[in-house]
This record gives sequence, structure tokens and C-alpha cells, in this order.
Amino acid sequence: MTTSDAVISALQTEIPELLEKQSLPGLAVGICDASSIIWSAGFGTTRAAGTQPITSRTMFSVQSCSKMYTATAVMLAVQRGLVDLDTPIVDYLPEFTVHGRFEKRPESTITLRHLLSHTAGFTHEAPVGSNFRIGKASFTAHCQSISDTWLRFPVGHHYEYSNLGIDLAGYVLQRVSGLPFVEFVRREVLAPLELARTTFDHHVVSAEPDRAVGHDRSLGPRVPLRIPMVAAGAVYTSAEDACRYLQLHLSGGSGLLEPSVIAEMYRIPFAAPGQIGGYGLGISIGAWDGLAVRGHSGGGFGFLCDMYVAPDHGIGVVVLTNSVNAPEALHLTGRIMRNLVGDITRESVGLPESVAVGRADIDRIAGEYVGRGNDTVELVAAGSGAVLCRSEARHTLRFVDRAEFVTESDSPERYRVLDDESGMYLLRLDDGYVRYRNDVPSGGEPQAPDGPWNRDYVVRVNGIKIDTVRLRRENDVALIDRQPGPRALRLEKHSTGRYFSSTGELLDLTKSPPTYANVRLHE
Repeated sequence: MTTSDAVISALQTEIPELLEKQSLPGLAVGICDASSIIWSAGFGTTRAAGTQPITSRTMFSVQSCSKMYTATAVMLAVQRGLVDLDTPIVDYLPEFTVHGRFEKRPESTITLRHLLSHTAGFTHEAPVGSNFRIGKASFTAHCQSISDTWLRFPVGHHYEYSNLGIDLAGYVLQRVSGLPFVEFVRREVLAPLELARTTFDHHVVSAEPDRAVGHDRSLGPRVPLRIPMVAAGAVYTSAEDACRYLQLHLSGGSGLLEPSVIAEMYRIPFAAPGQIGGYGLGISIGAWDGLAVRGHSGGGFGFLCDMYVAPDHGIGVVVLTNSVNAPEALHLTGRIMRNLVGDITRESVGLPESVAVGRADIDRIAGEYVGRGNDTVELVAAGSGAVLCRSEARHTLRFVDRAEFVTESDSPERYRVLDDESGMYLLRLDDGYVRYRNDVPSGGEPQAPDGPWNRDYVVRVNGIKIDTVRLRRENDVALIDRQPGPRALRLEKHSTGRYFSSTGELLDLTKSPPTYANVRLHE
């Protein structure tokens, strides 16, 4: 029995058990190499308590994995000379503007490279069409509404994941091609790759009889079908088709993209010194326990999925699920990869010698740092050194210079603290992930906040309450709390009724209802 045969045999037993244990309606999986689909299969049903079985041809929403397909379409347009990665997007969208605190006319410096690599500074949600308010507005209206947003940091400063940049990149293709974005991709990418079970078009999806239905316990039966962030998250595909897409990356472009063009997708733009992983152009570049991988994950609207390749071993793995309530299912992807590849010899990454750091340097960077979803760590002085605290875990830090250190643990992480005019950041060099300094005001004396403080607001998704936010005032400092949530974020007044949090998001009290990060706060 070959290694792949043994892995497949084990999965045929493991997956049904996983579905039962996690109350997961269904799952599809695929394994491929550069030229063939080694195995693909479906398990469970298209909906909870349903009878229609999932197969390897059943279509699933792949959410943010859509970003890889959009980036592929953009790179094809680059290859053909329709667009240039480093030309300001106002050359293609002359009417486009965006608000910024750090630059005059920031839109004049934003390029397609910034859009595809999440380095333009955008927030995650648009005023029209979002994860919170689906609405009925067109993709064009959604993209046009981005002009009413504020950038979180200077253009090109660092990576911060956002749907908006990818959607704007798709909108650029729509404008330069003269075709609707979904039609351009269908003609120029999906048809040449023979991806007949893949589409960005929600009309096609709604008419498809063999598609999985998304499940989310917090939304019940009201999980939306239509995804307004078309370029960033609207793809539906099957396990077989997803494998065929991954073959594009395993084969060096599948004849669609030239090797040099697809290689450009794998470069990490604007990487910090010493950064070893991160986000390329529409694709994540990283490692799992020493195994180099490229690909994407997706989640939302009732679906979770993984699509990854191990380029050094010529293997791709797809896992598609129709519930957001069983994240353990995505652990399958890494296990399948590791079992197929076998033991990995980790290459040691050479690090500079440790240096002694003075207490003043430690005190300067010590504090609380908050990332996506209130993901929080704290740097704390301890004796002559420092520790990084995350939940109950404490990791001693080994400094390699005054602002860079490595956590001493079984899975060490490398960090650099950045401090400039836009704030203080904790950058993880392993993947470019950023957390923002939260416990110290960004400058000046506390300001007596104006506006409606010390009251709660409700956050809704598709009309259903999912969260509570409290705006409060404490010793003349404005704060925003998620309830329940581990941390309050400090707010700094920008102008009457407008405050920016320590993570760069805008609280806009001039709107009715008020918004935070373009998400409505309902009384």
C-alpha cells in the first residue's frame, strides 16, 4: 500500500466520525498533484437533516479562497498588459478617493500590488455590502462606497487583512476589460482551466441543484446566499474543481500564467527586515511545522474551507465544509499534508546572537498589543528581561536587538516592535501578522470626549444580534468595549464626532446610526 493509499484509507474512516462528533452536515476533500487528482470524495449531506449526499462535484462556498482566483485574474491582466501592478489605481479608477489621516490624497499612491497584498491600509468592511449588511446593491455600488472609508495606516506601511483591496482589484478588472468582473473571470480564467463547477456568479449558484447549504448556529436558517464582496469572497466550487485550480500553482501556471508572472504572486511585498512568511498577491506564504505551504483559508456565510499546496512536495489538499461551527474540521488539512509528506527535516533559521537589553528599552515596548478579533498579548518586564503573555501562557523573550526578540517555547515565534508616526506595532516576522499597542494613548493629554458615552449598542448580522458594544468614558479617555470581550480599545479624538481606536479603526458618531469600522451600532 502506498503512502497516499494509507492516508486515504484512514480518512474514509476518520471523516464520518468527525462529522458525527462535530455535528457537521457535510464535508468534501481532495488531494492532487500537478497533473492528476489523486483522490476526492464527499461525506455527509448538503444540509443538516437532509438526504442529498455530498460528492466531490458538490459546490461549496470557499469564501476568502476566492482571493486567489481574483489575484490569478489580475495577474493574467498584468501578463497581457491590461494593467500594471505598480501604477496608481486612480489611473484606472479616476473618480476613486479614500480618506486618510497620514497622507494627502492617499488614493494617488495605492496600486494593485497594495490591493492584492492587503497593504493599502483599508479596513475590512465597506459601507455598502458587507459581512454584516448584505443588502441588494451591486458589486459596482459596493466598490464605489469604499471611497467613504478611512485608511487605518499609511499606504504600504504593513499588512492588515481586508476584503476591500481585493474587491477594488476586481473592480479595476471590470473597468479596464469592459466586462462584468464575474464574466471576465469566467471567460479568461475558469473556462481555460476547465473549471466548469466554479463560479463567482450568485445567479448561477442559486440555480445550482447540487450545492451545499451554509450553516451557522448564531444565524439559524437566515444564512445569506448572496455574498456582496464578490471578488474577495463569492466563489463557489467543488472539491474536484478546487484541486484543478491548485494544479495551476503546482504546475507553474498551467499554461495560463507565465512562470515569472505566477512567481510574482509568491513574493511578499513590503516585507519587514527579517520577515520570513506572510501574504503575497492574493495568496498566503508560510509553513506548517516546517512544511512550506501556499494557499488560502476561508470562512463565513456558513462555510469553512482550506485550499493549500506544498510546493516542495508537489501536493495539494482541499477541505470544504458547510458549517462555521466545526473549525476542528480544518485541522484535517494539515494532518493530510503531513501524513502525505512524511517526516520533515526542519531547517534551522539562523538568528543573530542574543543581546543584553536595558530596562529602559524593555519599558519602552512593554504593554498590551491587540490584533484581529481582540487577539491580545502583553509584553511584561520580568527581572532583567521580559516575557510575552498570551492567556495563561508566559514565554520568556530572547532579544536579538533592542526591538526584536524570539519567544522561548516549543514553537518559537519571532517579533519586531515598530514605532513611528502612525503608532506602535508588534509585527510577527513568521507571517507578517500585526498587533497594535493599546494601553498607552497615542499622544497628547486625555481629551474630554464628546458624544453619547456610557451606553451599549447592538451589532447585527443580517438583522440578528451577534454582539454588544459599549462606548464609555473613563477619566476623560474614550473607550470602546466589545461585550463580552477581553479588552477595551482606547479611542483618540480626530475631529468632532470622529475617533480612531488603537487598531486604527474609525468610530464615526456623525452617522445615524453610528458606525465602528463601518459596522452599524444599533441602540
